[in-house]
Amino acid sequence: MKRVFVILSDQLSSEHPFLKIQLNALTDRLLMVESLPDEEQLKYHPQKILFTFACMRRFAIELRKENPSISLDYVEFSRSNFAEFVNRYSAVEVHFVDPCGAKSLHWIQKNLHAKCIVHANPFFLSDDSMLQAKPPYLMETFYRAMRIKFGILMHEDKPLGGKWNYDEENRLAPLQIWEKNPPEDFLQKDWCDETDVEIYKALEKTLQHFLSQGRFGKFHRPTLPTHARSAQVFLSEFISKRLDFFGPYEDAMIAESVGLFHSGLSPLMNLQIISPREILSAVAAAPDAVPLSSREGFVRQVLGWREFVRLVYLRHEKEYESANFFGFSEELPPLYWGHPTRMNCLSTVVNQVKETSYSHHITRLMVLGNFAILAHTDPHEVNRWFWAVYLDAFEWVVTPNVLGMSQFADGGLFATKPYVSGANYINKMSRFCKKCSYDPKKTLGEDACPFNALYWDFIDTTRKQQAHRASFARRMGMMWSVWEKKADEEKSAIRLQAEASRKRVRLGEL
Repeated sequence: MKRVFVILSDQLSSEHPFLKIQLNALTDRLLMVESLPDEEQLKYHPQKILFTFACMRRFAIELRKENPSISLDYVEFSRSNFAEFVNRYSAVEVHFVDPCGAKSLHWIQKNLHAKCIVHANPFFLSDDSMLQAKPPYLMETFYRAMRIKFGILMHEDKPLGGKWNYDEENRLAPLQIWEKNPPEDFLQKDWCDETDVEIYKALEKTLQHFLSQGRFGKFHRPTLPTHARSAQVFLSEFISKRLDFFGPYEDAMIAESVGLFHSGLSPLMNLQIISPREILSAVAAAPDAVPLSSREGFVRQVLGWREFVRLVYLRHEKEYESANFFGFSEELPPLYWGHPTRMNCLSTVVNQVKETSYSHHITRLMVLGNFAILAHTDPHEVNRWFWAVYLDAFEWVVTPNVLGMSQFADGGLFATKPYVSGANYINKMSRFCKKCSYDPKKTLGEDACPFNALYWDFIDTTRKQQAHRASFARRMGMMWSVWEKKADEEKSAIRLQAEASRKRVRLGEL
């Protein structure tokens, strides 16, 4: 019998179960392949491809160095189909660890001649038994159960500090001083050592022509860590330099710093270069001087939200394939691909993504996602864009966050209402509006911020469509009531303004 054990690109863990198997040198092969699933449908950001392949190559180097007896075949980038490389072994069995997504699994198994054996995924902390029996799922319930199970930020059977959630304390607006003296941005520090630089040089030489053809995103090497040792130092720096302010300013947005006080750990965690257990242990052991609200806020993201959305997606991945609660069908606006726009918030954030393949979760949700749903964009177009352009984007994490939380396409499996707002929220939580040609306080007129009319038109549209949905109506009822109190003349003017804005968005004239 010939067996091939494949280590996938997002499973670069030193604890990978295949590294613990006693392989027969005559019949078994350990294999890694630089391949691009769905490249025809998803034109990945150049830095996403460079970073993923660099991390794979560094993993292979470290693996061979630390385990010289392990026989590893490594296939560098080729446009050939993934299955072609595996089929060359004429194997009877091909083994994978579950990639946590139907599309990914289909891509792996497509055209393989051998029997596929899928192993349980050990890289997460929860399983389906931790999720409530049926929707709507409550993240807070799940999160508390996870805190208790793992004993994180707990005192005996009670939450440390007496509260489970400090979210209300973590909504401070950005400081004006940051415009002139922004905090150090982790994306501006180069974490690459000599080995990484050599890896990137080789990749850039091989991929330059391929990645320069009609693709969104700057072609240059990312600066994040690529392997476990540097990831540990990166984690330590986050705890010592940024965790203090992560909590209170996690919703703040400024043009001068892409990462602000966020950790930047999601790309490393989603490739399994560093594990959630390591991160949670380090954050839980942070000095007492670090505010509990910051420690809890970060633990909620890793132990709560990340684990929660994965389980929701695995349980409902079939429904997500066609989910479109509002029935929106507009194409993704050209501005998401870098077409000029006078809306400073969108221009700034899209440019950040173009430059770095990264932006933090509030700019993703309340600028990019917010505008997409208000513009009646097909939610699956939005999902594909997020999946293609972000370093940390994989099927299991992008789809529930975008289709569920951001675009409400799943009708509220876990989000109780759409995350939409007018310009007021962006003006409060950012410095973007100050330098914008549109007025965030105006709803009507040529200089009115498009967010405002689009927001009220969305309120009107959802009221007409979904008033019969009792649970939806409870959360949207207050804003529907505000809309109803507006004069008919004002309503008509807002509808016309919103329609004009959507037309200008489609034409790239906004």
